Amino acid sequence: MTNKLKINPPLFLVSTNWPCWKCDTRIPLAALLAIKVDEINGDICKLTNIIQLPDEVLAFIQSRVPSFKYSYSMTIGTKYFANTCPNCGVMQGDFYLHSEPGSPFFPMDKKEARALFMTEIPLTTPIQVEADYELGAPCEMIYTHAKRI
Repeated sequence: MTNKLKINPPLFLVSTNWPCWKCDTRIPLAALLAIKVDEINGDICKLTNIIQLPDEVLAFIQSRVPSFKYSYSMTIGTKYFANTCPNCGVMQGDFYLHSEPGSPFFPMDKKEARALFMTEIPLTTPIQVEADYELGAPCEMIYTHAKRI
């Protein structure tokens, strides 16, 4: 079950290139890092299993990572915004990208976090999203060490 979250600026697009799990082509990947979420009491979080995003946020993400699409996951039996391989079309599931230590958005050390890029999404007012979220050291590490662009 996803959560309805009120996110106050800033919101960050985190990106990298990573091999597709199916065809091994290096592909662009996107994730969202939120700093001020009303429902989370000040913890930095990554949004996962995103069901709903404002159009302007989705447009910003897709202008940089066009393969970030609303896709069906057979693993969890629902649709969410996910990274897909532009070469073979296969979804790169959020669990695979966010929840496994050493995966693209679960850095284990500063060096792995420094391989990520972080761009602030231009927001002037709070937004509402429907998504799950993850907290903890990987989120803090991304926020502290990812390259700001």
